[in-house]
Amino acid sequence: MRDSATVLMFCVLVLLHGLFGSRAEAQWLSMHEDATLTTYTERSELIQMDRFVNVAEMLDYKRKMRNEEGHLFHSVVIKAQYDCPDNRVRTYTIELFEERMARGAVVNTQKIYGPWKAINPRSVEQELKNFSCTGKK
Repeated sequence: MRDSATVLMFCVLVLLHGLFGSRAEAQWLSMHEDATLTTYTERSELIQMDRFVNVAEMLDYKRKMRNEEGHLFHSVVIKAQYDCPDNRVRTYTIELFEERMARGAVVNTQKIYGPWKAINPRSVEQELKNFSCTGKK
């Protein structure tokens, strides 16, 4: 009985760490860089479910940005889902961070369960989707 309680407690702790784990532990992999920003994907957050993959991606801007609501931010973490065979994506969470590399305070969070959108075959989004679905850069 005691062993099963220990195993259950361990499982709960692992689950809580997954839900509330620190961004400092993120394994960001640089996928694309241009004059404005660097785009990353987070390897430890790739969760594959049949044809779908849930991902975390970060846009790390070289200078502070301001969104339509007036929030100043330096980086954005986007949680999205790819439909690998049909080459589509939908976004479900967007977090704006005060500092680069998803550090500092979260200045705004949007929970969006957006519609599926086709991915442009020659886009950075296509590179991100290919990596998420195949594990190859």
